[in-house]
Amino acid sequence: MKLFTFTISLLLLSIVTFAQSVCPSYFRRNNGNGACTDGQLKLYYTTCPETAAIIDSVYTDGIKANVGFASPDASKCGSQGYIAYCVVGGNMPPAATWKIYFHNPGSIAPFGCFVPQLLNGTLPIIIKTFSAKRNGVDVSLLWQTSYESNAKEFEIQRKSGNNFVTIGSLAATNNELGNSYSFIDNNKLNGISEYRLKLISKDGDAVYSEIRVVKSTAATVDFTIFPNPAVRNAKVYVANISQPTSVQVYDNAGRVVKVLTLKSGNTIEINNLQTGVYRVRLLNNISGESVTKTLTVIQ
Repeated sequence: MKLFTFTISLLLLSIVTFAQSVCPSYFRRNNGNGACTDGQLKLYYTTCPETAAIIDSVYTDGIKANVGFASPDASKCGSQGYIAYCVVGGNMPPAATWKIYFHNPGSIAPFGCFVPQLLNGTLPIIIKTFSAKRNGVDVSLLWQTSYESNAKEFEIQRKSGNNFVTIGSLAATNNELGNSYSFIDNNKLNGISEYRLKLISKDGDAVYSEIRVVKSTAATVDFTIFPNPAVRNAKVYVANISQPTSVQVYDNAGRVVKVLTLKSGNTIEINNLQTGVYRVRLLNNISGESVTKTLTVIQ
């Protein structure tokens, strides 16, 4: 009996796992019809999932949208290829590409899907994977598509200030089975860099990929401890600070004795230290890069 129960449990687990791996190919939306007065979302599938997933949240450009959806209606998936969701609160975001997080009935395990909008009756480019990785002063951007139709090109964009700017482009192959692409960006910028792809159709429509972030080549900006040696109290000075930064103080045994945060301004005090040798670590809270120096405290 235990073996039979265990086998059934494995079977149910495999079904849930399979259902979670099925993502929509694209979506359509409308602002209200007879069935859904506040708007309706239709998610289209190449193969209908065995379980219609429940929408937890929607993100565009990494920002959560203020919108909620009712339980799924899968009655048209077999005949027309879509599962419908009525809007029950908020507004659907205007962006043409969404990151949708789901969970399956009976499960709390979430899964996310990158879903583009159907534009002008033509399937857009569908991004399967997209990565950005630094190699010295170069950033390697790699992406794969799972479908292309009526596509013109990819614009590679990097964030500058509050806006993204195009730093290069590659022609699309329009392979219905998808293709692989790569682009190298010579990037010596300090701080983090954010990248995205602009997917442009021959009709001039455009959608955007998710954003990828890479660290800089340089370590966190240098800092000064003074006085050093110090008597109980010292100060840490950081030039040109532009991002939230932590100051961590470790004693000679490697224990953390103080954690301070620089949000604005360039100087922070380290007070009431006992006699001994300390390691002061400056950590950029955004990029994760750090610099460590020694502080000696005397009587």
